[in-house]
Formats: sequence, structure tokens, C-alpha cells
Amino acid sequence: MEVSGKSVQQGDNPTEQANESNAGNEVEEIQSNLQLQGVAQDVVIPKVEHPVEELIEAVLTQKSIAGQQLVGTAVANENEKSNQGLAMQAEVALEAIDKQTDNTENLHQTNISTPPSTGGTPSSPCTPRSQVDSLSHIECLAQLERQRQSYEQQLEQLQTALAQKDNMITLYQRENAILDKEKNAFRKEKELANKEKESTVIKFAMKEKLLLDAKKEKETVEKQLADAKREVKNVSVRFQALNEEKSRMSYIIDEKCNEVRKYQRECEKLKADYSHLESKLKYHANKLNIEIEQRMVLERKLEEERNAPNKLEEKANENLKMEFEANTILLKHEIKSKTDQIEHLHRELHKSKEEVKSLQEQCSKEILERTDLCTALEKLQEEHNSLQNAYSEEMLNSAKLRCQLDELQVLKTQNTLNEEKINTLTQSADEMKGKLQDNEQDLCQLRERERELLSINKEISESIVALQNEICLLKSKVQGVGAENDILKKEKLEYDSKYNQLLEGLKIEADKKLEERQLFAKHLSEKTKLYEVTKSRLENVEGDFEATKHKHATVVKELQRELQKYKKSTAHATTSESHPAGQYCAQCKSILNSAQANVPLTNGFDENGIASTAKQNRTHSRTSSQSSQPSTSRRPSETSESETMASSVTTIQQDLQGPSKKHLVDRILRLQQASARQTEKIDFLENHTLSLVAELQKKSKVVQYYMLRDQAGALTSTRSDQNKSELAKYGNGVMSAIYNGIKGDTKSMTLELSLEINKKLQAVLEDTLLKNITLKENLDVLGLEVDNLTRKLRLMESRE
Repeated sequence: MEVSGKSVQQGDNPTEQANESNAGNEVEEIQSNLQLQGVAQDVVIPKVEHPVEELIEAVLTQKSIAGQQLVGTAVANENEKSNQGLAMQAEVALEAIDKQTDNTENLHQTNISTPPSTGGTPSSPCTPRSQVDSLSHIECLAQLERQRQSYEQQLEQLQTALAQKDNMITLYQRENAILDKEKNAFRKEKELANKEKESTVIKFAMKEKLLLDAKKEKETVEKQLADAKREVKNVSVRFQALNEEKSRMSYIIDEKCNEVRKYQRECEKLKADYSHLESKLKYHANKLNIEIEQRMVLERKLEEERNAPNKLEEKANENLKMEFEANTILLKHEIKSKTDQIEHLHRELHKSKEEVKSLQEQCSKEILERTDLCTALEKLQEEHNSLQNAYSEEMLNSAKLRCQLDELQVLKTQNTLNEEKINTLTQSADEMKGKLQDNEQDLCQLRERERELLSINKEISESIVALQNEICLLKSKVQGVGAENDILKKEKLEYDSKYNQLLEGLKIEADKKLEERQLFAKHLSEKTKLYEVTKSRLENVEGDFEATKHKHATVVKELQRELQKYKKSTAHATTSESHPAGQYCAQCKSILNSAQANVPLTNGFDENGIASTAKQNRTHSRTSSQSSQPSTSRRPSETSESETMASSVTTIQQDLQGPSKKHLVDRILRLQQASARQTEKIDFLENHTLSLVAELQKKSKVVQYYMLRDQAGALTSTRSDQNKSELAKYGNGVMSAIYNGIKGDTKSMTLELSLEINKKLQAVLEDTLLKNITLKENLDVLGLEVDNLTRKLRLMESRE
């Protein structure tokens, strides 16, 4: 409110000052309350008017993050609006206080400036203005009191709200502690569930392993049964063959019986014819008695021989019974083990069913707890809806719906997880049932196989009895087979003789081929020798060419140096002695002119020559050791050439130079020649040694490679192969033939002999291992030396 000039008495000033102080205190309290509200909003909950809403929001924060964010944004907007309103009110109060202070100052100034009234006559013009100012000031004070009362009411409301907030904070802290405990309990349950899940997975893996082992045992049993069936088939085939032979032998015996009957009839006829001869009859009677006695003896022998196979049959039956009992015991043990496995699987199935039931009970308990929580939330939401305004109700309804959706999603996910667990458990139970059925089927099959084996054993025992009866008949066959074997041996000897003839022919052809190969090898060796000789000659020629090049280059260098010296000396001579150019002869002048013209050309050749000699020296270092002899033989000629060149140069120098310098020039030339020769010899020897070392290394590597690659048998001669073939005729290996000296057809190798052979072979093997170890160590040492030499060579090349 705007206030113009006011005139108030001095008695009103203390009241105005009190009002101003009260207003300032109110403003400070409002600011402190606003700060407390801001702190509370930052710490716990932003809203003041609705504590129930805050509680529900705290619960919703534990349930879903999205709903909390939406509610937080809505409440933050409301708080911003309330803070803005409070800030506006505080600003209005501060403006009013400032205006009051301004008015009081103006009033003081007017009181000081205006003189005191003289009785307040109506004639003075200032009285109506003072009345108007006082009235306006009273109205302002009334408004300020109203505002103060409203601010006091607001302060009371804020204090009550703060108390409610403090209570809510304590409640939220308690609820947070309770929820943390529940959270920890749920985590523990989750960990227990995960552990149970892992244990179930491990159990399932163990069961699968047991099933795989059972399958493997089943396969082994099936293989054994298949082998038994094969053996039974083989025995049946043998029985059929024996039955055929039995039928054939019975046919032969019947024929012989018919012949015996015929002979008996003829004997009866003879007895009837010669019955009248009593003497003969007596004689024949005595003979018959003797024959009867002999026959009795023979019958006893026959009975003993007939009883022998019965004894053998009894022994065989006892052995069969023992084997049958052992097989039955083994089958019983296998059946017991499989029944134990089936019982174990049944127990595990019951355990898994109990676990499924316990999980279902836990799921039902969790669902009941969730329903209780939902009912509690609904009650709190109803209380909140009664206290909240329309705007807050809409926001809370939306938040509730979102929270319910999130809870439903969580419940759905949990239900899906539980359903998946139940499905997995049901699947595992179904798999276990299927495995149990498979095991039961396997047991039934095994029992059927047991019965089949028992029947087969019975048949085998019957067949063995029949076979023992037929053994006697087969013995007679053996004699016939022996005769046939003799015939076959004779045929074998004939075939062996033919085979030996063929072997001799092959040996002759092999010898011819070996001679041809040797001729080819000789031709190849001669050609290779010629190639090596030509190669060595070429390398020698190349080395000589390189050496001559090098020498020519050195000679050219020396000539260049000497020419330069002579030029300098001539220049000095002309300057010092002032000799005319006409003193030289025509030949000397032409030589000097040609030398001056060839100076740049020789310099260019020198550089190229040095580069070429560096390369040629490297190539010359790779030449063979054979190049040393011809090169050394050609050295004197080369030195003589260099000497002739040097002598020609000296003659030229003598012609050019005076008699005073002749002795010095000759001495310099001799010293240069000697140093050049020494350097050439040193270079040649270094290159030659390097080439020899490289060739030795290469050859040693090649020899080692071929010696390690080739087998020991490849290095032996043909005579050793022949000796081995002769030893192989004795059979049972070379060592047994060496120790026995007897052919393999007559005697087999004994156990003692084989042990002795093994001991000696072991000793040989140990020796070879030691030799191999030493060879390996030597090879390592050689490799280290080769590495050192290669490094030294590289360093030398890098220095050059």
C-alpha cells in the first residue's frame, strides 16, 4: 500500500517500533521454518499437509521404483508451489515492513519540520491531511495485524506439520528397519533356494552319470550275450557237422554189420556140412573155447574203454555245473546291483516329489503374505484418499495403479519362475519314471536271457554227451586224415622245391638289376665329379679374377697418388726453380698430359672398383677349399705383374724426377708393394678360413641330418638281410633262434627264454638311450657354438 505524507504524534512511535520488531521476528521465524521445511524435504519426505500419503509413498518406494519417481515428481511440484507461495508472502511482509519504516521516517521528518499547532483552529490548512494520514496508518496497522494473525496461524500449522513429520520420520525409520529385516530374510530364502537348485542339478547330474554307467554295463552285458550267441551258433554248426559225420559212420557200420551177418550164415552152413566130423568138431570146439576166452578178455577191455568216455563225461558235466553255477552267481549279483540302483532311483524320486511339495507350500505361503500386504495397502490407500485433495487423489490413484501393475508383473514373474521350477521338476520326475521303465524292461530282458542261457546250457550238456559218444568214431577218422596229411606233405615238398627255383630266378634277376643300378650310379658319380671339378675351376677362375681386379684397383690408386704427388712436386719445382716447360722431352710431356686427362676417370673407377671388390670379396668368401691351391699358384704371376707395373711407374718417375729424389721414391714404392702384398694375403686367408668354416658347418649339418633320418636297417648290407632271413626260418623271432637253434615247427619258445631275451633287450635299450642323451647334449653344444660363430660373423660384417 502506498502512503503519502503522514503526521502522527510522537506517542505513536513506540507502538510502531514494537510492531516493526514483531514483524521482523515473524519474518525470521518464517524463514527458519522454510529452511526446516527444505531440510525435511531433502532428507525424508517433501510434503507437509498429508503424512499418510508420505507413508504410502515410502511403502511404494520399497515395491516399485517407477511409481516412486512419478509420485516424487508430483510432490516436488506441489512443494515448489507451496514454497513459491510462502516466498511471495514473505516478500509482501518485508515490503510492508520497509514501507512502514519509510512512513515512520517521513512522519518524524514532518513532526520536526512542522511547527506545533495553535489550538487546532479550523482555519489551519494542515489539519485535514494529518487526519487522513492517521486514518490510513490505522488501516495499515489493522492490515498488518491481520497478516500477523494469519502468519501466526500458518506458523501453528507448520509446527503441527513438523511434529507430524517427525512422527512420520520415526515411523518410516521403523518401517525401513522392518523392511530391511524382511529383505534379508527374503535374500536368505533366495540363497537357500539357489543352493537347493544347485544341489538338485548336482543330483540330476549324478543320476545321469549312474544311468550312463548302467547303460555301459548294459552294453557290455549285451556284447557278452552276443558273443555267447555266436559261440552257441559255432557250436551248433560243429554239432551239425558231427551229426553228418555220425550218419555217414552209422551207414558204414550198417554195411559192415550186413557183411558180418553174411559171414555168420556162411559159417553156419559150414558147421552143418562138417557136423559129421566129430574129431574136427572137437578140434573146433577147443578152438572155440580158446577164442571165447580171448573174446571175454577183449570184451573186458572194450568195456573198460567204453567206461573211459563215461568218466570223461562225468568230469565234463562237473566242469559244466561249476561254470553254470558261477554264471548264475554273477547274474544274481548283477540283478541285485540293478535292483539296488532302481530302489535308489525310487528314493530319489520320492525326495524330488517331497521337494516339489515343499516348494509348492512355500509358493502358497508367499502368495498369502502378498495378499495380506495388498489388503494393508488398500486400507492405507483408503485413509489417504479421505485426507487428500482431488489433485493428490488422482496422482495417488495413478501411482496406486502403477504400483499394482508392477506388483502384478512381479507376481507374474515369480509365478512364471515357480511354474518353470515345477515344470522342470515334473520333467525330471517324468524322465526318472522313463528311466525306471527302461531299467525294468532291461531287467525283463535280462531274465529272458537268463532263461535262454539255461536252455542253451541244457542243450550244450546234451550235445556234449552225444559228442563224447562220437569221439571214438572220430578217432578212426583221424587215422585217415593222417594218411591224407602225409600225401599233402609230399605235395608241399614239391611246391617248396618249385618255390626255391623261383626264388633263385628272382635272385638272379635282382643281381642283374643291382649291376645295372651300380653302372648307373658310377655314371652319375663320374658326372657329378666332372661337375664338381668344373665348378671348382670356375670358382678358382672367379677368385683369381676378383684378386686381379683388386690388385689392379690398388695399383691404380697408387698411381693416382703418385701422379698427384708428382704434380705437386712439378708445381713446386716450377715455382721455386722456374724451369721452362720445354726442358721435358716429347714422351714425358705426352705421359703427363694423359695422366692429367685420366685423373677424374681413374677416380670414378676407383669408387666402382672398391664397391665391386667389397661384393666380390663376399662372394669369394663362399668359395670351396679347393680354390686355395690354384689361387696360390697364380699369386707369383700376379705379383710379378704388379712389380712390372711398379717398375714401369718407377722408370717414368725417374724420367720425370731429378736424381735427388730417386732413392726416396724407390723406397716408398717397395714399402707400398710389401704392404699391399701383406694385406692381400691377410684378406685371402680370412676369406678362405671363413669359407672353410661355413662349408664344414654345412657338411656337419647335412651328415647329422642324414644319420638321424636314416634307420639303422638302411645302413646294413644285403648279407645281413640274408642272415636275418635264414634266422627267421627257425621261427619265434631272431633271438629265440639264436638261443635255441631249433626250428619253430618242433619247439616253441619257453617263458624262461623269453625273460632272458627281454632282459638283454632292456640292457640294449638302456645303452641306446644313454647314447641318445649324450648325442643330444653334443648337438646342443654344437648349436651354441654355431650361434656364437654366426654372431661373430655378423659383427665382423657389420664392422666392415
